[in-house]
Amino acid sequence: MGKYIKYEIKGTYKVILGILAIVLIATTVLYNYTAKKEFSIIIALASMLIFGTFLSAFLYIVGSFRKELYEDRGYLTFTLPLTGNQILGAKLIVAFMWFFLLGSITVSYNIFMLAKTSGEMINFKELLSLINGSEIISFAIMILISGISTLILIYFSMALGRVTLKNKKIGGMWFIIFLVLSTIIAWIQMKIVTISPYYINLKDWSIVNSNISSLFQIEMGSSSLMFSTGEYSYVNILGFVTNIIAGIILFLGTGHIIENKIDL
Repeated sequence: MGKYIKYEIKGTYKVILGILAIVLIATTVLYNYTAKKEFSIIIALASMLIFGTFLSAFLYIVGSFRKELYEDRGYLTFTLPLTGNQILGAKLIVAFMWFFLLGSITVSYNIFMLAKTSGEMINFKELLSLINGSEIISFAIMILISGISTLILIYFSMALGRVTLKNKKIGGMWFIIFLVLSTIIAWIQMKIVTISPYYINLKDWSIVNSNISSLFQIEMGSSSLMFSTGEYSYVNILGFVTNIIAGIILFLGTGHIIENKIDL
């Protein structure tokens, strides 16, 4: 599996580094040639650049897996002496290694350029004092798990689409499967959240009931999967556990299809 991870890195690093180079050049131009007083506009455009970076990388990674399923390059991948779970696991590890690299570099570079163009030194100690470390870490972990679950769902949809209709290569089938499965999983999650409105406070990890007025909600029926009161942020316990369980099931299902159902 380690050798396959190296193979994946070797096969994707040129495009990922190319995306990174483009966004760093664009960020430099943005901060140097936009009116220096309009920092709200700069930050908005920089945020769009960061989002575009992640979207480009995401589409490339997803497209790479699709090519292995539908094109001749799959002969090499799926005939390796690896299980389907190992192949999928290696792809997920490499994907999120790239996402972490892109995220850390682009955010750090934006902070550097903001400090440089504003002519003011950013007091990082003061900035960090305003941030609750445990809450940020908790959010990062949950975003990571949610992102992995979404990527696994896309991989499962592509693999299932590849083996449906007697292996006819209908490229858009996977997207229909993805939409249907996403709807089903969201509906199940909504029902579970409604039945069990118990949440974890991400700041101190205390468990609370949902009878808290919120300023922001991701609506899930009469309850919410996640909400914030401004000072505290909460995540529904069973709703998030459902997300993890669904991801595990889809991971195993995708590995099984890759290992046993793909007709090369």
